[in-house]
Amino acid sequence: MSPHDPAPHELEACMPPTEPHHKLDGKNHKRRHHKRRHHHHHRHPSLQSLFYTLSVVVVGCALLLFSMLQRMTLDTTLHDLMNSFVNADFVPHPTRGIVELRIHESRMVQPIDIERELLGTLFTQVLNRQRKLMMEVVKGAHVIIENDNGRFYELFKTISSDTYSRISSHYSNDVQYGVPQGSLLDTLLTGTTSANDSWFQFEGANWDPFQRPVDSFLHCLNYIEYKIRGVQVGPLGTSSHTDRNPLRIPFRNQSMVHNSNEQLVDYHAVSKP
Repeated sequence: MSPHDPAPHELEACMPPTEPHHKLDGKNHKRRHHKRRHHHHHRHPSLQSLFYTLSVVVVGCALLLFSMLQRMTLDTTLHDLMNSFVNADFVPHPTRGIVELRIHESRMVQPIDIERELLGTLFTQVLNRQRKLMMEVVKGAHVIIENDNGRFYELFKTISSDTYSRISSHYSNDVQYGVPQGSLLDTLLTGTTSANDSWFQFEGANWDPFQRPVDSFLHCLNYIEYKIRGVQVGPLGTSSHTDRNPLRIPFRNQSMVHNSNEQLVDYHAVSKP
């Protein structure tokens, strides 16, 4: 060994230590791994929430489309019901203030008792036998009977023993009532305005989450359609007459004249002063 060559221990002293580098690399690797796990931990719930949101939107749109297509098939029922009014008999009740619609058995549409009473009363006492207005009503039009002083509200809420109080998105000065119908018309909702005018509408699906959860879900879909399209969803179609654009019908005091067989002879429309 040359006298100028460094000793082995001197070379070792001059060489940089290697262990700290290994520790430093290990710490960096752990830090990067932790950041990747941390980033993945936050990204996973976001993707999951997005998936759930898209699923709800897709399912909601599909159900809404199904509901709209289903109502298109009701046109036949609607027109058959309107045609049945042409040759139908209208028989007034002697004490209850209602008129029963009696359709010939040959007709495809046969409303149940409560539906016959409501249809007959509305057609003769409210709508003055106008089938075009009757069509709007069964398609769900929001109807206000002007200046009736709550008369029809009182009639509707007592027309059936199954009538029940309920809430809705519509304003009412008095307690709102739902009048259960049959498979044709489902439910009539009635209330009063701030001027004590009666209002009513037939609903496409009943709101009763405890007894009829499926119908209540459809009711929510109808409400979404009402918000999106601005139409009232009824049992036999849709109407542009919402509570913001109601169908206003002036009240007419209908006096009934009967013969000895209690057959309806005539209606005299007298404007209420």
